Amino acid sequence: MTNESMFKDAEKIEYLKNQNTLLKQKLKEAVSKIKRIQTLETHHLKNNGDLRVHITKLEKENKFFKDENKRLVEENSNLSLVRGK
Repeated sequence: MTNESMFKDAEKIEYLKNQNTLLKQKLKEAVSKIKRIQTLETHHLKNNGDLRVHITKLEKENKFFKDENKRLVEENSNLSLVRGK
């Protein structure tokens, strides 16, 4: 092995070590981002579930009030007929 090839091998080893360090750092960052996204997804799913329950409740209330309004309009109409006689 010549001196030149020994230096090239050392440079290559140093380069690969630096690449390895860089890739490990990027992997840590990616894992951290994945964990944050999973946490957000969990909160998102919970909030969507809560919103669905609330929307269902509001839809039931809306139907009740529509029916109640219809009944009151009908009663009012009946009262107007009775008073008009």
